[in-house]
Order: sequence, then C-alpha cells, then structure tokens
Amino acid sequence: MSHSTARIATGQLDPLDQALVRHLQRDGRRSLTELAHALHVSHGTVRNRFDRLRRSGIITVAAIVDPAKVGFPIRVIMALNAGLAEQETIERALADLEEVSFVAAVAGRFDFIVEALFTSDAHLREFLVRKLSRIKGIQNTETLHVLTMGKRTWHWEIPRKRVKEETG
Repeated sequence: MSHSTARIATGQLDPLDQALVRHLQRDGRRSLTELAHALHVSHGTVRNRFDRLRRSGIITVAAIVDPAKVGFPIRVIMALNAGLAEQETIERALADLEEVSFVAAVAGRFDFIVEALFTSDAHLREFLVRKLSRIKGIQNTETLHVLTMGKRTWHWEIPRKRVKEETG
C-alpha cells in the first residue's frame, strides 16, 4: 500500500483532496477537465484522486431526489426503544422497510432514530399499524411529524480547524 493510499484509508485528506471534494460538493457534474483547470493540476491527477476517493468510500456520486417532489410529502422522525436482545434484529427489520430512509442506533433516551417518508397521513398510519407494530421487540415509539425542513443538505465540509490541528 502506497503512502497516499494508506493516508486515504485512514481518512486523512491533503489540501488538494479537500479542494477536489469541495468542488464536487458544489457541482458533482463538473468534468474532470474542468476540475483540473480550477485546481491548477493535470487531468490525470484529478482522475487518480477522484478514483481513489471514490474507491475508498470517502465520496459517493449520486443523484439526490427530493421526496416531496415525487409524491412523498410526509416526513417523520421516529424515536424507538427496544429490548437489548432484539436490537440487531430490529435494526435489520427497520432497514428493510421501504418507507424508511434512515436508521441509526443511538445512545441516550432512545435506542433508534428512524426517518421515514410517506405519500399521506393515511400511509403513515398504515405503516405504524401494519408494519412497525409487527416488529418484535420494539417497546415504545415516539413519532415526530416534520412540518418544515429548515435545512436539508448533503454538503458537509471537512472542518478546516481540525485538519490544521492534525497536520500542524
């Protein structure tokens, strides 16, 4: 494993990697040639770094759909408690539900936080009554109906302060 591959494997990005990621976050459809020009490096350098970042799982290129615009305007966040013995089974069962877009096992008052999307309140009720209630081991739930999204972003920037502290 080369030094640069080992660095990527541990999630350490040099300034050029970080700049490439920032450009892709602003517009993931930019060509490698455009990115090379903007970063003042060769096309091959950008291609190699892009491929390495993608292979290592640091970046993913994807089309992001707005659920409300394709018929799923109801978004809920659910907090669930579960028995310790059933947590792994419950996590898999939640992840398998087509309405569920996010599942996280968490520490604190709840055991899981789940985001799910629905076509209507009737669809939500059907989900709660016919699907969620049948998962063995869920002890209680709290469903929060999202009224507005104050922020929805897939653009998370690597904190520069942390990077500077680690490198300097």
